Amino acid sequence: MSARRLLAAAGALLLLLPQPAGALDQLDIKIGKALFKRPWVPAPASTRGDDGLGPLFDARSCASCHPKDGRAAARFDAEGHLEGRGVVLMIGAPDGAGDPVYGRRLQIDAAPGIRAEGVLGARDEFLPDGRRARHPQASDLGYGPLAPPSGVSLRVAPDLYGRGAMARITDADILALEAEQARAGGEVSGRARRIARPDGRVEIGRFGWKSAHPTLREQIAEAFFLDLGMSNPLHGAPWGDCTPSQAACRNAPHGQSEGSRGPEGNALEIGDPILSRVVAYVATLPVRAPDGAPSEEGARLFAATGCAACHRPQIGAGADRARLFSDLLLHDLGEGLKDGMAEPGIAPTEWRTAPLAGLSDALARATGLLHDGRARDVPEAIAWHGGEAASALRRFNALTGPQKAALVAYVSSL
Repeated sequence: MSARRLLAAAGALLLLLPQPAGALDQLDIKIGKALFKRPWVPAPASTRGDDGLGPLFDARSCASCHPKDGRAAARFDAEGHLEGRGVVLMIGAPDGAGDPVYGRRLQIDAAPGIRAEGVLGARDEFLPDGRRARHPQASDLGYGPLAPPSGVSLRVAPDLYGRGAMARITDADILALEAEQARAGGEVSGRARRIARPDGRVEIGRFGWKSAHPTLREQIAEAFFLDLGMSNPLHGAPWGDCTPSQAACRNAPHGQSEGSRGPEGNALEIGDPILSRVVAYVATLPVRAPDGAPSEEGARLFAATGCAACHRPQIGAGADRARLFSDLLLHDLGEGLKDGMAEPGIAPTEWRTAPLAGLSDALARATGLLHDGRARDVPEAIAWHGGEAASALRRFNALTGPQKAALVAYVSSL
């Protein structure tokens, strides 16, 4: 038997056997990588273990939104329609609920016999100073207009490298940075996003553009549910993001993993054996190393201008310190980056400090920068910083031409 067939056979067997995360080994991680790349199909299918996609969905696999485990490319054609996958339109009301008809995502694909929710696009506006503003737009809406309270936000699928290191950062380390900035009493004063648990515990969010998830498992489970429409141990509804208003979607066939059931006893499409192995694979992706030797002059200017106040080169201490270039705190970045979708307790202008580790890969692939891919390069991304970052922007603008070039080259190498 070939090595590939042996791995497939072993994977099929192991997927039937739940294992605690700490017991997962290198074979499990290889299986997780294969599952990350697997294109899922709508039910019913001849290969039962591959079905369950949708009925509404944004992509067919994790890898289609995270090419080579990296950041998606935010590209739109001449008519403003999304090219490829990896950019989603989030939908939300001020109270945190989704739209009563469209739910929490605009799903642009659908299983046979089901109508997709619409066409995702963006209108780019070029400002007098050369910056590109990006306005989300949805056309050919399949189920009527959005409800008036519903806001929308374009979000790019992020680079997944270093997310395991991010998961290992303790809540205490993040809270220590919050307290340090508060004591300093300066313009920069980030705050941790506190996630209340049903049992009264509070955990610190770190994953997602606004730190909506404390754990990698929760973020991946939500992506399976909202973006692929697949039920799992954390989201048990078999129809994914289909709302009661979408009766055909809710009544469509659904898939299930062998022997996997949710808390209510219903069959799941992504069981814990699959979810745990995908999480284990993503957690092994290391923090990306800088592209070449970072410039000492660039690093000095990065600190002197105040960029490092939020984009902390590392968090933690000892062997677990992570060079992510983020403090994982929410900061008010001003009206220029104001979001179109409210979240409970989060200002529309607040964003978690985006990790800069891996930026060189995003630039090499011309994915666009910031949460919606509007910035074409590092100087343009810097120019969008306001609010708590306004002083850092002023100091950057006051640099000489060679100094700006050194700082930009340093950031671009990360």
